[in-house]
Amino acid sequence: MVPQFLALGHATYDRLADGRFAPGGTVRYATGAAVRLGLTAAMVTAGTPAAPLANHEGVQTVLVPSPAVTTFENRYDAHRRSQWLHALASPLVLDHLPAAWYATRLVHLAPVAHEFDLALITAFPEALIVVTPQGWMRTWAQPLPALVQPCRWLPPPALLRRINLLVVSIEDVAGDEALVASYARHCPLVVVTRGALGATLYQYGVSHPIAACPAQEYDPTGAGDVFAAAMLVRLAETGDALAAAQFASAAAALAVEGRGLGNLTNRDAVLARL
Repeated sequence: MVPQFLALGHATYDRLADGRFAPGGTVRYATGAAVRLGLTAAMVTAGTPAAPLANHEGVQTVLVPSPAVTTFENRYDAHRRSQWLHALASPLVLDHLPAAWYATRLVHLAPVAHEFDLALITAFPEALIVVTPQGWMRTWAQPLPALVQPCRWLPPPALLRRINLLVVSIEDVAGDEALVASYARHCPLVVVTRGALGATLYQYGVSHPIAACPAQEYDPTGAGDVFAAAMLVRLAETGDALAAAQFASAAAALAVEGRGLGNLTNRDAVLARL
């Protein structure tokens, strides 16, 4: 069966201060959002067979066997955050996808730790594609565990032009608005999210402010992932980038009001918040 929405990237563990591990990774939030918006969804990821993957139902999953699950830890000191990479799962390649899934019409490329190359985008010539490139904006030394450092992501213009929608956070680009504008010179739709301050949509290089929907924030984890998935879904339905960004803003607002995806109940809830 060909899913309507496909996400590729590592599902992760987040190591908590008390020693417990919480499930994470863009693919979890993106596919969960797609299911709640009424689509069939699938993910390709890597991890150990014992790793619990989905905290939501109805997601087809290809799990590439790996000796480890990609694991991050956030450390806080004097109101500053540092991120550490403790373990890295196996890379993802095209051979891992079921042949039928190449026909998926909505594709989310969601790296968290350089687990695949952007050139993989060429495998989906007919798809509408969103990219959340944060995993290509990180670097670290060996051996692990190691401190994660930011790095500039400068993909070839030809590949940027193939991306239908690029979504980054202002933290991903370390506040570098000029870098975002450089992406927008080649990619038709670029969104930089700004948390409670909303977002900016670049449509063919022209910027448009996107207001944040009011929300009582409980847990912001995954809000940008939900935004990206919801905007892709709505863009495919309407062809209207501004309306799709506003819809995504409402979906993200719902997402931050609960833990995980628990508060993003369904499409009606998003439309009501919008």
